[in-house]
Amino acid sequence: MIFVMFTAFVAALGFAVIFDVSRSELVYCGIAGLTAEGVYQIMQYIYEEKTIAILVAAVFVTTLVRILANVRKTPVTVYLISGIIPLVPGGAMYNTVFNIIASDYVTAVGSGIDAVKSASAVAIGIVLVFALPNKLFLRIRNKNTI
Repeated sequence: MIFVMFTAFVAALGFAVIFDVSRSELVYCGIAGLTAEGVYQIMQYIYEEKTIAILVAAVFVTTLVRILANVRKTPVTVYLISGIIPLVPGGAMYNTVFNIIASDYVTAVGSGIDAVKSASAVAIGIVLVFALPNKLFLRIRNKNTI
């Protein structure tokens, strides 16, 4: 589990470099990815349903990202894009397309449904946290600065 979380940290850091994030924010982007993967691994151990684990991890990392953005006074997208990279169902999407090309449509439908469920869980988790008023996250910043 520690190796997987370290890999998620490096992947999130790599995407932050690709998106030209400033050097002072790179470690925080990596921490967001590490946190997303760590919460996902823990929740998948607790709940056997992958979609619920992704939803909880997306909510958790989006909350962390909003707090980081307010404390560090940077846009949320700086951390959010790198933070959700470990949760994106790229492997399931690849398998869907591969099975369509291989004419294995039954398997393609199964992996396609998994990919849509995972992507929807990430999107719903982000929307749930962004539906909260920004005042909640500003209060956190104000308490830390006093």
